Amino acid sequence: MKVFKTNNLSFLDRVRLNNGNDKLKGLFHNLVKLNPEEAANLINDKNLYFCSLFILKPVIDKLEFFNHLSSRNKDALTITTEILKRKASNKESLSFDCNQMNYSTLKWIFETGCFDDGLSNQYDEVLDITAIHLIKSYNDKSVLPVIAEMIFSRYKKGLYIYDLVWAFFESRDPRRLIIFANRMHSTHWMDVELACKLLGFIPGIDINRNNDKFIKYLYIRNWIQENHLFMHYTGESFQQTPNPIPYLVSLEAKYLCKPVPEDSQEPLRILNEDESNLMERFKGLNKDTQILLSTCSFLLYRQNKSTWNKWIHYPVEEQIRIVLGGLS
Repeated sequence: MKVFKTNNLSFLDRVRLNNGNDKLKGLFHNLVKLNPEEAANLINDKNLYFCSLFILKPVIDKLEFFNHLSSRNKDALTITTEILKRKASNKESLSFDCNQMNYSTLKWIFETGCFDDGLSNQYDEVLDITAIHLIKSYNDKSVLPVIAEMIFSRYKKGLYIYDLVWAFFESRDPRRLIIFANRMHSTHWMDVELACKLLGFIPGIDINRNNDKFIKYLYIRNWIQENHLFMHYTGESFQQTPNPIPYLVSLEAKYLCKPVPEDSQEPLRILNEDESNLMERFKGLNKDTQILLSTCSFLLYRQNKSTWNKWIHYPVEEQIRIVLGGLS
């Protein structure tokens, strides 16, 4: 995953990449002793990657060099300290203030830190919690492709992935599940295996396990396209169960063709009297009939809204007759 913009690398990053972490720490330690002003200029380079700052943290602490750091670097080390000392049961709670300055620092930590994912358990933990806060506190979905890349890269190395998976699902954007589905094209069997595991909540995904992976990809893609507007986020994660169901399709929402609000705890917002009556009628049906009518309702809605508006107000028996007639 290491793809650096070599033309913009800071001096300290070059030392780290060319000579190793120990050489970086030794050089910086000596420089602080001999020329603290130059040491400050180098570590406060705007192009510095977070990994170099993280590696130099013990030297900074030992030599009490914190006050010489830029605001960004001070914030980054404060956030790092808070993450590493937090209780494992309270991953969302950090004591630093949530403000725009910390957003830019969190983004810098993650965007430059991701290149060295896997450095250590503590380093990965900082990246994981940073990703969670970017998603949950700031709704920054631009980081989702990078999170996905890290998840699949770690999986191949046998590293911990479930906090990153949780962060991804916490975006509450089922359209982005296609990022996982695209891994079905991979030539690496572990990518395909993990994609199936992450998307295992999709009905029918495990039917005919030996299906061609491209056929399975088409099935997953079509399912997401058909259902993403009506998928309700449950919050269930791999920390809770080996086979979580993070999303459920609201058959009621699909039947009414009313998208599920992303920020809502309920699949449907307040319904008007007409919609409430339709819901009462729909809830009295058995599950198979609900699936049939909700699927056909959405397909008809996409094809012709005027025709759908007439159909949806027919008696249920008439709706079923029309649907079965169209399928025969």
